[in-house]
Amino acid sequence: MSIETRALHYTYMPGSPFEKQALTDINLTIRDNEFIGLIGHTGSGKSTLIQHFNGLLHPSSGEILVGGLDVNKKETDKQELRRQVGLVFQYPEHQLFEETVERDVAFGPKNLGLSEEEIHERVLEAIHYVGLDEALLKKSPFELSGGQKRRVAIAGVLAMRPKVLILDEPTAGLDPAGRDEILTQVRALYLAHKMTVILVSHSMEDIAKLATRVIVMHKGRVAMDGTVPEVFARAAELRQMGLDVPQVTRLAEEMAKRGMPIGDGIYTVERAKSAILMQLGLLKNQKGKEGAGK
Repeated sequence: MSIETRALHYTYMPGSPFEKQALTDINLTIRDNEFIGLIGHTGSGKSTLIQHFNGLLHPSSGEILVGGLDVNKKETDKQELRRQVGLVFQYPEHQLFEETVERDVAFGPKNLGLSEEEIHERVLEAIHYVGLDEALLKKSPFELSGGQKRRVAIAGVLAMRPKVLILDEPTAGLDPAGRDEILTQVRALYLAHKMTVILVSHSMEDIAKLATRVIVMHKGRVAMDGTVPEVFARAAELRQMGLDVPQVTRLAEEMAKRGMPIGDGIYTVERAKSAILMQLGLLKNQKGKEGAGK
C-alpha cells in the first residue's frame, strides 16, 4: 500500500504562546513494498510525520493519500485506515493491559467483530510472525522479558493484518539480544509478506542493514531521500544535522586515513568483511606475483 503526502504542514498548538511548526512542506511518495528507514535528530518531526499516516494527527494544511484515499476526508473510514496502517509506538509494552498474551493480541481483531474462530486464527498467525511460542499465550504479558513484551505488542498490530507496518524506535531500551530478536523478526516479516515497512530509528547500523530507502528529517523538513549508499555518502551533512554514519563506515574511513583503504560504500559489517577479504586476497596475489618474479 502506497502513502503520499502533498505540501504537508503541521503546527502544534496554533495561535497559542506554545505554537510550534513541526512539519513544513512535506512531499513524499512511499511506494508499495518499500522498507523505509526514517531518521533524524530528536525533534526533527519523525514521530509527528508517521502519526499522520494513519490519521492520528490531521495536517494543518496539505494532503495525505493512503492507498489513493484522502485521509482527511470525512467519509474516510478511520477505523479501516488504522487496520490497514499499523503503528507500533515507542515502548509499546506500556500499552499492554490484558491478563494474558492471547487476550492482548486478540484485542484488535475482537473489535473488528470477527468470529472467535477467526480471532484465534489471527492470534496464532501473529505470534508465529514475531517468533513467539504458543506456550506463552496463557501467560501474563507482564511476566515476559522486555524483548518478548515488545513482540507481543507488535503481534497485536499484526493480528489486524495491516498492509503498512510503522515501527517507532522498536528496539529502544532493549538489551542487544532483545534488539536482535525484534529486528530479525521485522526483516523476516518484510521478506515473507512484502508489506510496506517504515522503521524510525536512531541506529544508523539498523537502518543500513534493513532499509531499502532512507528518509532524513531535519527541522520539520525532508533533508535527504535516497538509497542507503546515497544518503550515507553524505556523511558531512549528516553530522551537521547531529546524525552520524554506521560505526563500520567510520572504521572504513579511519582505515583509509591510515593508508589501508577497503573501498567506498561500506555501511554494514557484512560489506566490510567482504571488502577486507577481497583486499587480503589481492594482497596475497600481489605477494605471490612478486615472489614468482624474483
